[in-house]
Amino acid sequence: MKIHTLVPLLCVGGAYALPTLPWLAQFPVKGLVRCWGLFAPLAEDRTVYQVLKDDERYSRLVKAIDLSDRVVELLDDPAASITFFAVPNAGIPHREPSHGDDDCFLSSTSLAPKRGDERDIAHDLGHLVLQVEELDGMPESRDKDHRKDALGRIIRGILAYHILPEKLDSAALVQNSTYATNLTLKDGSMDYQPLRLTVQSTVVPPRLRINTVVDVIRRDVEASNGVIHGINIPLLPPPSVFSEMFLVPEVFSYVTSAIQRVDLTGALDRWWTPGKDGGHGSFVGTEITTVFAPTSGAFQRLPNKLRLFLFSPFGARALKKVLEYHIVPNFALFTDYVHAATDFDFVDDWKAVGSLAGPPVEPPGSPGSPGNPIYAYNLTVPTLLENHTLNVQVARYKAKIPLPGPARYFTRFMVNGHDVGPYDIPARNGALQVISKLLDPRGHHKGDHKHHGHESIDLDWEDWEEWLPQWAMQE
Repeated sequence: MKIHTLVPLLCVGGAYALPTLPWLAQFPVKGLVRCWGLFAPLAEDRTVYQVLKDDERYSRLVKAIDLSDRVVELLDDPAASITFFAVPNAGIPHREPSHGDDDCFLSSTSLAPKRGDERDIAHDLGHLVLQVEELDGMPESRDKDHRKDALGRIIRGILAYHILPEKLDSAALVQNSTYATNLTLKDGSMDYQPLRLTVQSTVVPPRLRINTVVDVIRRDVEASNGVIHGINIPLLPPPSVFSEMFLVPEVFSYVTSAIQRVDLTGALDRWWTPGKDGGHGSFVGTEITTVFAPTSGAFQRLPNKLRLFLFSPFGARALKKVLEYHIVPNFALFTDYVHAATDFDFVDDWKAVGSLAGPPVEPPGSPGSPGNPIYAYNLTVPTLLENHTLNVQVARYKAKIPLPGPARYFTRFMVNGHDVGPYDIPARNGALQVISKLLDPRGHHKGDHKHHGHESIDLDWEDWEEWLPQWAMQE
């Protein structure tokens, strides 16, 4: 029993154990009971916004928040129940010190965009805060007001990606792999579904990360309307599936080159196109998709002759069809969330779950399972390659080994019998799933590699000359 619970009981119990004294009857027992409040932990009565406002470590973030009334209203709403990822002052870049007149703050004319013009405004929170701070050096004017409005619009969208519409402490965060944020894009990306973020946790070293690169450095700061998690750097709303692969060229250089070579960029990318003659632009490209992206190592493990053939003019048709087999169009597939933008036939087995979007239920356990099963499902989904499907298997477990701290969870994710990982990389227009093998469109799987010296050859493609050129020519 906790000490703050034990002490009030001792107070009350001791009062009844005292000998009868003339003055004791004049002291109401209710007064003793009230001492409970002196020892019980105090509930936080400040909202998320008030907690941040009162903490000098978040003063720069609060200055940006204050530019958007809608963000302030949500963070200060006593009826809300939210999770907010807050970056402290130390996680926001500082402006380089000036070294002369030429390096001082820009003039109000150069800083102020035309009404509605956001072309010179940053689109990451760190540099947005710098631009908000630059407003202090501008004289009051209509241009400054326009600047504030433009900054406020961008800040509202980026901070929406830092907010989850439910209260989740660090123990609850690790229960799922991904979560919907408060950011829904009006251009149709993700089929008008909220953009997602992903959560990873490790035991050694103990670490909680968001979107692979952002560390949670201060957990579970309670507020009356939610919880705050401090992060070391701002979150960045993710780009398109195709653009994300360019962020790690050493991993995806082969597949991005291949996609561009066979003109499949439009099946994975979503980009901004300016309007004609200064008119309003728009986003074009794929609104929602999932790609199982082979790593560069997957291409390097192909037989040498096959790799040369695929990237030659003679193999372009085969390369395109193989890549189409790795793309699931109009479908966002995460291990704990799926969304179909169109009505197409897919086969699902959620272990007695009634609907694909319904809550997972615990399937029967098996003695050989690596942990206590939370849920499991199979999906058969169509690909961009007509009349070809992928078989997806997902199982979520709670670790059996007792470890200090919150419970540990892990996922087994397979496609056509091959492991997927890293998995659940969120994108503006879907999901990026990483695989270390090039998938055979015949659905064949021989398992292991064979080694020639220091090289490893993918056995699934060993007989490619017998079928691939002819298959590629088929309509």
